[in-house]
Amino acid sequence: MKTTYRFRLLTIDFRLLLAACCFAFAACNNPVNPEEPEEPKDTTTVHEKTEWEIADSMYTVQDYTVPSHTMFKIAVTACAANPSEENLQAMRDRIKELVPKEEPYCMVATLNGDPQTQMGFCWFTNDGITDGEVQIVDKEDATEADFQNARSFPATPTQTKKALRYAGICSYIIKASGLSAGTKYKYISHKALATGLTPGTAYSWRVGYEGHWSDIGHFHTEDAAQGEYSFIVMSDSHIMNQTYINEARRCALAAVKTVPEARFCCFPGDFVEDGTIANSEWEWERWFEEAMEPVIKAMPLVPTDGNHDDSPNINYTYHFNTDKEFNEKVTSAPQFEGIVYSFVYGDALFYVFSMQDFWRETHSYIDWTSVYLTDHLGSWFRSRTLAHPDTKYRISLAHFNLFSGSDHSTDKEPPVFRACMLPVFKDCEIDVALQGHDHTYEVIGPVNPDDCTPILSAISDREEVPGGSNKNMTGYKGGTYCTDDGTFYFIGATCGHKRYYPHTRERMERDYTDDPKGLQDDKHHNVKNYFDLFTGMFGQPEAPCFTKVTVKDDCIELNSYTADDDAGNVSLLNTMRIVRTKPHGLPSL
Repeated sequence: MKTTYRFRLLTIDFRLLLAACCFAFAACNNPVNPEEPEEPKDTTTVHEKTEWEIADSMYTVQDYTVPSHTMFKIAVTACAANPSEENLQAMRDRIKELVPKEEPYCMVATLNGDPQTQMGFCWFTNDGITDGEVQIVDKEDATEADFQNARSFPATPTQTKKALRYAGICSYIIKASGLSAGTKYKYISHKALATGLTPGTAYSWRVGYEGHWSDIGHFHTEDAAQGEYSFIVMSDSHIMNQTYINEARRCALAAVKTVPEARFCCFPGDFVEDGTIANSEWEWERWFEEAMEPVIKAMPLVPTDGNHDDSPNINYTYHFNTDKEFNEKVTSAPQFEGIVYSFVYGDALFYVFSMQDFWRETHSYIDWTSVYLTDHLGSWFRSRTLAHPDTKYRISLAHFNLFSGSDHSTDKEPPVFRACMLPVFKDCEIDVALQGHDHTYEVIGPVNPDDCTPILSAISDREEVPGGSNKNMTGYKGGTYCTDDGTFYFIGATCGHKRYYPHTRERMERDYTDDPKGLQDDKHHNVKNYFDLFTGMFGQPEAPCFTKVTVKDDCIELNSYTADDDAGNVSLLNTMRIVRTKPHGLPSL
């Protein structure tokens, strides 16, 4: 517990004790005068308030941070359903953990601009708390005392345009906390950009203001002459209840323990389950405060949005601080800020992008066209490539799939995505496409962008293992994949609990159609001999997964793991190498 809370929490305990004593005193200290006649007894039943009812009326959300008060409400609701001593003690413990309303929460660092010299930060406070800054010290494992001489960067506070639905349509938190679906809160989103950082330096950071500081996080700036380095990829946590929180947290703990040297974590969307206008801010809150907290404290994030994150309440925009130059320049801006951005790290050029807004200008499911994808996103890809022509590897990160082999393979959008983006991937010679969305472990390609066929001559060192099952449909494992003439596509399953399963060859052949109108039923695809594209491991690991990606001089190495328990233990699932033997070409605008 933070020292800034201790006196306040002692006061909280005393208030509850005092209230209980007052009730006891009123019940016992009412003497009867034996010389006076007894008044007629009132037979009306008087409801004596329970301990949890007293606490519920005493500790209100107006005085505490929304996250800590909700945990208290969950404990109160449990007491009302079953007033066991165990539940009562759990509620008393939650009272001790109530956090004063001035404290920050949902903090995160994000790559924003030059990774050698800049870092973005974002965090939430309750509505009305507008003070805030980020403090940074050049020390890997700083303590509170080390921040006496910290560098400070002011934050810009932004009130949410409207009160955000807190429970929304999330049935779990409604039942667990007793909050209604209509519960709404306003917040202050704080964003700060640290600049002038020193390349190759380990930093510690915290956010807040005097007397109200967050826990301490850590990051490492890119080296001036960056050599080999690693980062983490995980996706699709779909936070919706405690099971999903627990499994995502298990994955986050395992990733940090297994890859402590990771420079950042790529997360291509579907942070939460309930998008739309009736979405749940509680789901976002638990992503930051519980599920991904181990990763957030250990390294910066590289995020982009998924379809389940979609909401006109723009929760995504409020929670992240990434480069928003694309939004500012494009004629039809995407819904969220900072979902399309680029950076160079070491010998790799990264294109972080979203196809979520493909419909914003003229588009057609029948003709497979999208002005937004072809003109805006395509031009951005080419401009980024021309601006950084000499990087050895080109890596894209997006939620939606160009190719996938499970339930999303027959969605009506992928034919549009392929028609618009494959020419872009060809022009920019993308080596690796990191994808989410399909929740299955899928190794695809390298794929010839002209005819959507696998380049089998580009594959070597594959191991043959038992196949034909959900664990591994293809019977392949490992392998070295050369991307000289096509892109390697990868989906690393899910870091959470929501799982899909690989389609068989027979099903993929049955689902194929060359009729554009026949693709509108979400039951068909237009990739002939689709199963042949799955050239490596293809299955459902049945556990939360993450992948360590290491950019080396001679290859990009991918090591995928399952998170096996809450202690951070893992099992190695698969290892692959991506190689390139010839220099990249350049596109023309």
